[in-house]
Amino acid sequence: MPSDSASIEVWRARGWAFFGYRRVSRVALVRHFRDSHVTMSAPLAALWPVVVQRFVLGFRRVAAAENSSSRVAPVTVRRVRCLGEAAFIGAATLLGGVFWTAQASADPMSTSPEQAFDLGEIPSPRALGMGGALNALGVSTASIYLNPANMAMARVYHLEGIAAYSPQAQRQTYGLAIVDSLLSSTRLAGGLAGAWSQIDPNGINRSWTDVRGGLALPFGDHIAVGAVLRWLRIEQTAGTSPFGSSLAASGTSSSPIFNSVTVDVGATASLGDFRFALVGHNLTVPNTGLAPTTGVAGVGFVSGAVALEADGQLDFTTWGSARARLMGGGELFLFDRYAVRAGWRYDSGTQINSPSLGVGYIDPTWSVELGVRHDLIGDHAETLGVISLRYFYDPTGTTQSVSDPGGF
Repeated sequence: MPSDSASIEVWRARGWAFFGYRRVSRVALVRHFRDSHVTMSAPLAALWPVVVQRFVLGFRRVAAAENSSSRVAPVTVRRVRCLGEAAFIGAATLLGGVFWTAQASADPMSTSPEQAFDLGEIPSPRALGMGGALNALGVSTASIYLNPANMAMARVYHLEGIAAYSPQAQRQTYGLAIVDSLLSSTRLAGGLAGAWSQIDPNGINRSWTDVRGGLALPFGDHIAVGAVLRWLRIEQTAGTSPFGSSLAASGTSSSPIFNSVTVDVGATASLGDFRFALVGHNLTVPNTGLAPTTGVAGVGFVSGAVALEADGQLDFTTWGSARARLMGGGELFLFDRYAVRAGWRYDSGTQINSPSLGVGYIDPTWSVELGVRHDLIGDHAETLGVISLRYFYDPTGTTQSVSDPGGF
């Protein structure tokens, strides 16, 4: 087995060749990932300085780009490709490292089922990076999962694919979503989304399919309401977990343990630079922690390239009595291309504080984004990472600019 230091030197050489001179093929790089006999931490430590330097060089080139009709000095196609590749490969390297490291272990999850299942929510990089606080500002595809009213709060036609992983929870999630608020002459907005998730395949082995379709209608330019129908099917091998019996851990007694249609309803109002949101999830009251009935209130603020939001959520089902989540986060949009996010979440049910970070490269026609959250507890802490690729379609020329934090 090669030493860690020798492996690091190989990774540095190959990383510099790829990012600086592009003499190493992507296939060769992937094969080295696959065939490496050392842990992923050493290669990642070697590659990340390369990614960071690539971004720094990209920023300098952006500043020197020539003027055009765009609002901010644009990036040429070649430079956009360089920056886009650095963003995508850097994010994929980080998340890929999590995947490969986790696959090396066949142990059951080390977190509680409540942590791993996380109310059955489907994560997105922007929401995760902002601590989950995106119910007021989250238009685009995130609105299908968070607040359906927001589908009508911006003129967009967006498509997104996501992949998420948590090594401690042995969780994986893959999903696709589309939102259209452009093509209807009545300004009626609609969206479709589907996701498959699994936690703890070597333990309780729970998997679920989440399919949603929703509509939203604006009333003027400042108020919108929306609703989503959600079909949720959950299967689980074990009936109980090492952490004991609870609605979230054991579910119901049928097989599949849950298979039903629920409803989410939301409303959003804007006043100047502020947005206010109210959302109810699973309002058919299934009375199970697998589809908990929750209520959310949020307030967001957008000014220029800065977005801030604070949300509060009540979970009426999972713990047998109402428990609160407090979420807050911010986003900074840089050079008309780059999003930097940070957030914090406190869950009174699990009594866990969880900081989060996120980054994104936002092109006028596509984006690649990454969000990571980590629990601040000594035992059973969870790290969750999610990456997405989005495409912004503009068939009418009226799509809201993605350089506006309220437009993506």
